[in-house]
Amino acid sequence: MTESEPEPERFDLLLADLKRVVDRLALALRRNDQEFAADSALLHFNLAFEVSWKLLKLDAARAGVVAPTPRAAFRHGLQAGLITDEAAFERILRQRNDAVHLYRASMAQALLHELPAFHTAFAGLVASLGARRRVDE
Repeated sequence: MTESEPEPERFDLLLADLKRVVDRLALALRRNDQEFAADSALLHFNLAFEVSWKLLKLDAARAGVVAPTPRAAFRHGLQAGLITDEAAFERILRQRNDAVHLYRASMAQALLHELPAFHTAFAGLVASLGARRRVDE
């Protein structure tokens, strides 16, 4: 996927990517192999974060709003009614900023503890964006 793809197709691709990543995050959270599940869940959290903010950035641009950063993109999602759990996304932003320190076991454990709630927040965003896409068609 490139920046030059037509906007509707890019939105659809990003939305499909986000749904796939959020589904994989749910799978990782259900795995019994602790070490694999933890690594996979952390990876899919990071992927969900990246795709979410880029999708919200695109949605903001469609609304004439500039959202050049993850915080600005999530703020747009909140103001547009796409994000319903503001507290969860504030924690997601904080945890993502701390994710560079995941080599520290205590920080990784703290993030892993939050992932079920973050999955719920990301799944809600997928549903909101999917509903918006259907309305726009």
